Amino acid sequence: ITLEPHSRPLLQRELTVPGTQRSAVLRDLHPGTLYSLTLYGLRGPHKADSIQGTARTLSPVLESPRDLQFREIRETSAQVSWMPPSSRVDSFKVSYQLADGGEPQSVQVDGQARTQKLQGLMPGSHYEVTVVSVRGFEESEPLTGYLTTVPDGPTQLRALNLTEGSALLHWKPPQAPVDTYNIRVTAPGDPPLQASAPGSAVEYPLGGLRLHTNYTATVRGLRGPNLTSPASITFTTGLEAPQDLEAKEVTPRMALLTWTEPQVPPTSYLLSFNALGGQTQEVVLPGGATSHQLLGLFPSTPYSVWLRAVWGESLTPPVSTSFTTGGLRIPFPRDCGEEMQNGAGTSRTTTVFLNGNRERPLNVFCDMETDWGRLVFQRRMDGQTDFWRDWEDYAHGFGNISGEFWLGNEALHSLTKAGDYSMRVDLRAGDEAVFAQYDSFRVDSAAEYYRLHLDGYHGTAGDSMSYHSGSVFSARDRDPNNLLISCAVSYRGAWWYRNCHYANLNGLYGSTVDHQGVSWYYWKGFEFSVPFTEMKLRPRSYRPPAAQGG
Repeated sequence: ITLEPHSRPLLQRELTVPGTQRSAVLRDLHPGTLYSLTLYGLRGPHKADSIQGTARTLSPVLESPRDLQFREIRETSAQVSWMPPSSRVDSFKVSYQLADGGEPQSVQVDGQARTQKLQGLMPGSHYEVTVVSVRGFEESEPLTGYLTTVPDGPTQLRALNLTEGSALLHWKPPQAPVDTYNIRVTAPGDPPLQASAPGSAVEYPLGGLRLHTNYTATVRGLRGPNLTSPASITFTTGLEAPQDLEAKEVTPRMALLTWTEPQVPPTSYLLSFNALGGQTQEVVLPGGATSHQLLGLFPSTPYSVWLRAVWGESLTPPVSTSFTTGGLRIPFPRDCGEEMQNGAGTSRTTTVFLNGNRERPLNVFCDMETDWGRLVFQRRMDGQTDFWRDWEDYAHGFGNISGEFWLGNEALHSLTKAGDYSMRVDLRAGDEAVFAQYDSFRVDSAAEYYRLHLDGYHGTAGDSMSYHSGSVFSARDRDPNNLLISCAVSYRGAWWYRNCHYANLNGLYGSTVDHQGVSWYYWKGFEFSVPFTEMKLRPRSYRPPAAQGG
């Protein structure tokens, strides 16, 4: 009998058995191997005719890894280790998921690996972990184990309402639930105070403290036998709070708060305020401050204010005051025209409210002098702001409304859809000044690509905008016109381009080549970049004070 493996024909072997034998066992073969077999008889020196055949030995069963262990178990991670099987493997697949159900996560590691760190786990959670051997497309039975991550501890521990002999410990609870909290408070020369609070608590009052004493407080969560990581602070009793908090110079939208600082200035102050029934806002002020002006308040509205001194993580009890802002003829003006009716006679930044809704404030610049009560939505003046921007920037606005800026296409749509508006463009170059006014101006929604509608030109600048009426807005990264090379890219701007422009007020500041500058064709042509531009809105129905007086 001769046999040889197909993959290694040079390793031929021969076996001779008695002529009376009708079977033979072939031993010491390689697993998972195809062999060629030849059988022939021998009579003296002569060979009889042979017969051939093939046979394949079985592959061994792929063994699982063994001895699964877990080490370095943390709040969000754990180290997994295992011992490899005796047979060869290509790799190991480590999988883990929440034991009570969840999306399994898997990671493939090299066949020489013996450990893997699991990350992104949830604190205080029970996980099922499996490791399987992989060879080619074959996987072994899984080796399975379970681990429970350490519960995360409380955070942001603070000592509130510090007095001569008391304090209120306050903390942010951990993500994972705990059964109870262990609280430990120590001071030099005093026995430690041990206390506990239920797992639902977020604060614990301390009493019987000594005046002007440094205390260290530590809070840990307890879940079953496991203690969480601690949160600790140091605080001093008897810290002096600010005094004499008052609201002065109260107007419809502003109030000046003043106070007397403690003898020892704190690290900082925490100022909190809210309108009646509204959300509380907080402002952190430097320790040496003795006043702060609240801006952007609502007219005819009661406000409450609280002020605390802060030393590290320690806060004094609050001092408080309250006030009511003054009234306005139009409490929530929709535009600069209505703001002007409230008596605002000088150009300035202010707040208007889209559609008169107090929940939709919009910071704007009102030009109260050029043409009475116009809301400025674009300004170029010194090239300090980059206007070569993407669609989203133009949608939501950018820049400084006291300098160069674009108010935003969303704001333009919200303003103009709520009423009938006119639009004015002011252009200046040195001592020259011209304007273009359009009696009707509207910008559609984002779904319509902020399409422009305007007509009714009059002015001294020449009509360079009517050509763009009906056009959609284009920016360098989005061209609804689907031109091979978009106008925005060619002329380095973002605008209501058609094919392509007679006005390009958002072009490259100062550029005088290739029609890429801030241009208004019917005033200065394409090769002149206008140094100052403003675009501004006003309701058509608005009558300036002079007209009203007439």
